Amino acid sequence: MVQDDKIQQSVTNYELDNKKFIVITKCVENVPNIDKLYDIVCKYAVSQINSI
Repeated sequence: MVQDDKIQQSVTNYELDNKKFIVITKCVENVPNIDKLYDIVCKYAVSQINSI
């Protein structure tokens, strides 16, 4: 099954404590399972916090 999802992407550069970070955000319409996407984003954020 092929979905015709519309994807919008934004790239932003940040500098914090003399370190440069590139943040890429994507907005996808018609996500089939929003709860699963939420879980993935939360796990990624916690893993990044734990690695500091």
